[in-house]
Amino acid sequence: MIRPIRPDDKGMLSDGLRRLSLQSVQRRFLTPKRSFSRAELRYLTEVDGRDHVALVAENPCADPSRRLIAVARFVRNTAEPDTAEIAVTVGDSWQGRGLGSVLGTHLAHLARNRGIWTFTATMASENTPAHKLMARLTSQLRQQHVGGGVDELTLDLAA
Repeated sequence: MIRPIRPDDKGMLSDGLRRLSLQSVQRRFLTPKRSFSRAELRYLTEVDGRDHVALVAENPCADPSRRLIAVARFVRNTAEPDTAEIAVTVGDSWQGRGLGSVLGTHLAHLARNRGIWTFTATMASENTPAHKLMARLTSQLRQQHVGGGVDELTLDLAA
C-alpha cells in the first residue's frame, strides 16, 4: 500500500531506520545513522503536501513494527521553485523489486502537478541502484561528481 506520510508515522519511521542495514543507511544519508532526533521526525513526517511531499509504502499484513517497507520524498528548493530534491529509501528485503521505481514515478507525477520540473539528488558515487533508479525517471539525466565519493544528479522531469 502506498500512501502519503502522516505525523503519526514517527514510530514506524524510527523502526524502519533501525531495520536498515548499515550499507543502506550509508547510501541514504551518506553517513552512519541509527536514530532520528525529535526535530528530524517532525520534519520527515509533518509535511505540507505541496513543497514537501513524502510517500510511504507499507505492508498492511506485516507486524506493526515491520510495516514500513519504503519512503520516498521530494522537497522543493525555495531559491528555485521549479526544482526539488528527491530521496528514496527502500528496505533491504524489498530492494531490487521495482518499488523504488514505482515510488519515484509517483513522486515525479506529483511534482509536475505542483510545477516542479527538475529533481536533484545527492548520492554516493558507488550507489549503483540509486543511479539506475534516477535514470529510469527521465531521459535527460545530468551527473556531476563533486568529490568525496558523492555525485549530484539532475533529472529533467519534462523529458
